[in-house]
Amino acid sequence: MLALVAKFFPWAGGLFISAIFLDSLRFKFTGHPTPKHIFETLKDWSGVGLFYPAGPWIIGLGELASSVLLVAAPLALLALRARRFADLSQFAGALVALGVMSGAIFFHLFTPLGIETPVEWSNGVATKFSPALFYSACASWACAAVILILRRESISR
Repeated sequence: MLALVAKFFPWAGGLFISAIFLDSLRFKFTGHPTPKHIFETLKDWSGVGLFYPAGPWIIGLGELASSVLLVAAPLALLALRARRFADLSQFAGALVALGVMSGAIFFHLFTPLGIETPVEWSNGVATKFSPALFYSACASWACAAVILILRRESISR
């Protein structure tokens, strides 16, 4: 049973993380008010101007890279019969995901951003808040950590 989990979890976890990351890109890359609120809150709190407008793009590109490394690149490498490099790619993608989600969790917990973020807007005003982004970050972080553990032998071969 454990061998079955070790064999399939990197793929299932990678698909889960990628689904969350790829779904969020439409918000980050289009100027949606939720990422704007998040990154402007962090900019105001920290005084670091890089948080907005560059923050959503930087994080979005990291999430896109992680998704490619977790799923697309390993599939291509397996088609080329390069199993070791497919495992290395998943390890690298999980490492990027862990870094991005560690930042997200930190900023949700230790800044004015908080756990609940706006999910619905009306005329530029947040009308509904939810902890869904925070929970997604925690679940993605956990999946990435498990993938790193399961693929750790790949970096030592």
